[in-house]
Amino acid sequence: MIPDETPRDDARSAIAGRPRSGGTNGRVEAPESDPGWVIETTFSPFHCLYQDALAFHTQSRLARSDADASRLARASLLLYISAAESLVHQAAAELGRQELRGLIADPSRPLPTAEAWRLLPAIAAEPGTPTLAFDPETPPWPQFTELLMLRTSWAYPGPPESRRAYYRSSRKDGDYEPMQLHQVPPTLRRAAAPDRLAFPRTGLPRDPYALRPRHLDAARGILDAAIEALDRRMGGVLTRGQRHRREPVRVVHPPGESPSG
Repeated sequence: MIPDETPRDDARSAIAGRPRSGGTNGRVEAPESDPGWVIETTFSPFHCLYQDALAFHTQSRLARSDADASRLARASLLLYISAAESLVHQAAAELGRQELRGLIADPSRPLPTAEAWRLLPAIAAEPGTPTLAFDPETPPWPQFTELLMLRTSWAYPGPPESRRAYYRSSRKDGDYEPMQLHQVPPTLRRAAAPDRLAFPRTGLPRDPYALRPRHLDAARGILDAAIEALDRRMGGVLTRGQRHRREPVRVVHPPGESPSG
């Protein structure tokens, strides 16, 4: 698992020794003609989106109702997948060979995300350098493919018959919950077949309203495992020194000032 990291929003304040918020702290503000201290940072969209996904993930566990938990879980899932897309495009731009990086990093010719993840090691490697073989049937790749397919199924929902979902309750006027695979009665086994309710390898529900925090635990685990597997295929260069998360900060004004002031 990739370790949790707190967002680096406070780096801009820490480098200049200033409070994050809350007024002037007794000091006189610089005139508008003088920008005061200016810092430059290179942001990592992957890190930002992953941390946002993790925040919604945590909030979904603390939600007061299943409806709120599901809503937060959907937001988190989409951000985890957006982080996966950002990671591969970011890595292609930074690590890919100049003549090949456009195959993945060119937004005018987007590749499917799963294909971009498959190709990245070959695009980043020096000519003649072998990369670890890619077996689409070896975990975590089948699970990662299903994770991406879930978001695709929401964006391309298909006809109504492919979007039927089933809920159950112990009473007709009771609270209804998404039906689990083991709860399907014999009379509904054809209509509510397992592959209609959930993806077979991950158990992620096809019905977006059925998404719960436990599914996010699985989704995050799949993404982390995929990042680790991709890193192995690339000889460790993908995450070396937290390269994919690093957001360096430096003082650019006043000229000649050091980060410590």
